[in-house]
Amino acid sequence: MTDNTDDEHLDNPTNTQSENSSDEIILTTNTDPINQIQETENMEVHKHPHHVTHKKKWGEYLLEFLMLFLAVFLGFIAENQREHIVEHQREKKFARRLLSDLRQDSLFFETRIQLLEKRQQAHEQFLKIMTNPAGATDSAVNRGFVRILLLTETSNDFTTATYNQMKTSGSLRYIDNDNLTTSLQQYYDVLLAKTSRDAEGADKFFTDYIISYMTKHFRFQDFKPSDGSSLHIKLLNRSAQSDQELINIMGVWAANCDTQLDLQRPAQKQMLELIKLIKKEYHLE
Repeated sequence: MTDNTDDEHLDNPTNTQSENSSDEIILTTNTDPINQIQETENMEVHKHPHHVTHKKKWGEYLLEFLMLFLAVFLGFIAENQREHIVEHQREKKFARRLLSDLRQDSLFFETRIQLLEKRQQAHEQFLKIMTNPAGATDSAVNRGFVRILLLTETSNDFTTATYNQMKTSGSLRYIDNDNLTTSLQQYYDVLLAKTSRDAEGADKFFTDYIISYMTKHFRFQDFKPSDGSSLHIKLLNRSAQSDQELINIMGVWAANCDTQLDLQRPAQKQMLELIKLIKKEYHLE
């Protein structure tokens, strides 16, 4: 019997191998689900803390908020500082231009006030000529009248370009010193404005009255005698009435001279104070 069995195994080696292979396949197949379950558990245990399903603590939210707020706040400060620097540069640029304009006005006031003071003296001398009890010759009247004309200037050449630009563009806000802003407005909007209005009225009076009288009673050639002599100068249609009319006209003109001085002297004083203030405020020379 034993021999027969051994013979059968020897005769059927293929069947024995097939059975062993099947057992290995079954064992391998049954092992895979277990490994997959273990890997899944390991993945769950070692889940990354920043996974989408990870819940943040309130401290993390607070930290992120503070960082975001700090970034925005620092950006705001940097931008505000940059604008402040730019505005200060513009302010100093305008200050230099204002200082240049005021220096031009300084030259104007110095020349114009001297001219007006000389005209005052000319008016006094002319009035003495016209009211001389012994009478005034045509030559004396002409000479006194011409002297006043040569000292007459009605236009005011103020330099207001920079201030006007700052005013219309809103750039006066760049000036931090309120005292300086007030002084500028007082000078340009009040004092110069009054002087300019008075000058316009004076110019109209000169045209309507003085030029009108000249065309009726003076000869143009007598203003520039070719031979240098004034012996043949003659006034046209001269009478006591025309002399009084001339005295009245030139009296009003003399009063205008006084008014111009009363307006320009305070403006000149304000202008000099502005120059000092701007130089001190912006360290300019």
